Amino acid sequence: MQVNRTLARAARAGFTLVEMLAVILIIGILMTFLIPKAIEAIDQARVTGCKKNMQEIYSGFQLYESKFDRLPNKSGVRFFAELVSLKVWEDTKETSKRLNCPGAKTPPGTQGIPQQEWYTELDRLDGGWSSYAGRNCAEFPLKRFSGKEVLVADDNEGELNHRTATVALFGDGTAQTYETGILVNELHVLQENELLLVGPESQIEDLRKLSLD
Repeated sequence: MQVNRTLARAARAGFTLVEMLAVILIIGILMTFLIPKAIEAIDQARVTGCKKNMQEIYSGFQLYESKFDRLPNKSGVRFFAELVSLKVWEDTKETSKRLNCPGAKTPPGTQGIPQQEWYTELDRLDGGWSSYAGRNCAEFPLKRFSGKEVLVADDNEGELNHRTATVALFGDGTAQTYETGILVNELHVLQENELLLVGPESQIEDLRKLSLD
């Protein structure tokens, strides 16, 4: 009799199959809610890093204007790569990082080239050398910096730079974000899962002044 009571207590102390399944189900539900939040938090951190890059680029443009008494007049990647090729910035790895979105993969055009040399030669550059798109100065030349004029943005080419937002630098030094959710739900500019284009075909008028070349 005592043995039976002991066994019964042991059975109650352990997990039954039903209890184990219930625990697994609860964990699965929690993961369903927590993983997207974690991914979103990581993405927002990358957006913050991207904004910082944009503001560094703007500071570089100000130095460029002070040094040459004019604004950059190349298009696409060359528009901001002149910061390195014309020695406004030193050609270092840190400089190269500033000219690429922290949320994107290593640009395909840079394969086999030391990172500090990515932007030293303008002639070899095209859209494959950066995850940013630069001003299309051939069609939209700049006479002065203005808050209404877009200078640089995530290119969103191949895959999204960020899942949650596209960052764009304007002529007053502000880094504006185009939030994907707002573009879909409130502005109806995008359809669900649609890519925000950058360049002449963009759904956003400001971003049409940029070049992917």
